[in-house]
Amino acid sequence: MFTEFPRFEFGQYAMREINPAKDAELFFKYINQKEVSDFIGADSVPATIDGALRELNYWASLYTLGRSYFWAVVNEKDEIIGTAGFNNISRQHLRGEISYDLDKNYWGSGIMTNAIFNIVKFSFETLGLVRIQATVGQHNPRSIKLLENLGFKKEGELAKYERLKGKHYDFYMYAITRNV
Repeated sequence: MFTEFPRFEFGQYAMREINPAKDAELFFKYINQKEVSDFIGADSVPATIDGALRELNYWASLYTLGRSYFWAVVNEKDEIIGTAGFNNISRQHLRGEISYDLDKNYWGSGIMTNAIFNIVKFSFETLGLVRIQATVGQHNPRSIKLLENLGFKKEGELAKYERLKGKHYDFYMYAITRNV
């Protein structure tokens, strides 16, 4: 199932393999923006550059271990401005669960829409997955709109699904499938 790490390009942006040593400082900077971290569990928001390095090493290791793909989303200078990929892939069930984040300075520009589009296309055409799913907080209308614009369907509500900054939030489960 795992092929050479794919690279996708769209306009002046691209998706490439995470390079923890190169990406840690900028990742740390944007992931700690309040507007970004408000949607991410505290254990995934590093408090130091070393923590950012550990987080990126984890995401990069998923490919090395043959478990998943997780990309750095980069600008024209090859600087990380976001990440997107699979939290996990189930080979048995041909399904993957995605997550993503993006520097607030790039919100509304279509970058993450292009990134998720490329992930879905790669997943269905190359990996042979049948289902891609994502959980999204009900308090995150931008992410909900992104998923719906790409054809993901809301399947249900997950009450008190995640605790973010000491408060429990309800989430939705979204998915997109292909016919088999």
